[in-house]
Amino acid sequence: MITDVLIIGNGPAGLASAITLRQHGASVTVVHRPAVDVIRAGESLAASARYSLIELDLWDDFLAAAHPPCYGNSSCWGDDRLFFYDFIQSSFGEGWYLNRTAFQSMMLQKAVAAGVTLIETNRAFGLTREGMRWQYTEGHSHINAATIIDASGRNSWLSRQLGIKRIREDNQVAVVSLLASSNPLRSQQSLIEAVPDGWWYVSEGGEGKVVRIFFTDPDLHDRADWLDPLYWRRKSTQTRFVKHRVPVSRYSDVLPLQYTSAGSHHLEHYAGEGWLAAGDAACAFDPLSSHGIAFALRSGIDAGLAAKDELAGISAAGTHYHQKIQLAFHLYGEQRADLYGKETRWKDHPYWVRRHGEQKSAVAKDNVIIG
Repeated sequence: MITDVLIIGNGPAGLASAITLRQHGASVTVVHRPAVDVIRAGESLAASARYSLIELDLWDDFLAAAHPPCYGNSSCWGDDRLFFYDFIQSSFGEGWYLNRTAFQSMMLQKAVAAGVTLIETNRAFGLTREGMRWQYTEGHSHINAATIIDASGRNSWLSRQLGIKRIREDNQVAVVSLLASSNPLRSQQSLIEAVPDGWWYVSEGGEGKVVRIFFTDPDLHDRADWLDPLYWRRKSTQTRFVKHRVPVSRYSDVLPLQYTSAGSHHLEHYAGEGWLAAGDAACAFDPLSSHGIAFALRSGIDAGLAAKDELAGISAAGTHYHQKIQLAFHLYGEQRADLYGKETRWKDHPYWVRRHGEQKSAVAKDNVIIG
């Protein structure tokens, strides 16, 4: 099989690239792992993502899916009091609590209708660079492609094969609980609460469920506690506001605890000879920034446009894409440092010492660049 662009991964970034390339007439093949039954709870979509959905001709489909609106945030951060931010004050308007299964199905249907070829793989495949083309081999399957887009998620499959360095800013993890009650409390606002060893996030989980996530560093808790749901329930009762939003006497776990990486990291390079990286494969953001899926869509579109330009012989397209993603991560780093810098109640606790240390390092780096 000969294709213009081979994409590794069928998440939001990979499918945004695929749809964009088909809009410009390129042939596209997406290789992806078989679908697994993973609960992606607590994901939201920033209002600014509507522009990416419009570019992908998915806006009407997205609205038809009726994802629950998110009207604002309440936060206990840098102060013992609770503050409210209503998205009516934002020029972008309200955001959404994402039904990830419906969102993924919407993007897959669009890609298939646009003529994208999808192939399941267990990633036991080989990739070699021969001349100006890539050769993909898995069993008796062979694909010849001019360009590859790595949208394989935080594993950055292709980038690791190419030896591209992945730079970790921290090792933050998320402890995810999906809870339900026969008499749930209703709220269309997310709640964020900082505590000495991390921060809590609570949001609607759909169908009366609530998502409660604790973000922390793994070395700040005993290994024996990690799998103990009672440990995290007790911790939630030590909060000022989370304990009232999700009372342990009212809610119970409906799924086993889930753990996932939630740290910030990025590649040393986002593009090279015949390849580009998009979404989490390029940059992974702290969930505090709310950038995850919106960035996946935006970078996926931009990677698709850069690949299209490379096919047209514009050799600087990869370099321009690299610079665009580099700037996006730099601006995110400034925003993240500013957010963590506003929490100063536990200056001596390791979790906050680490974040404030990163802030000073970022300032030092900026000073070097400016000087």
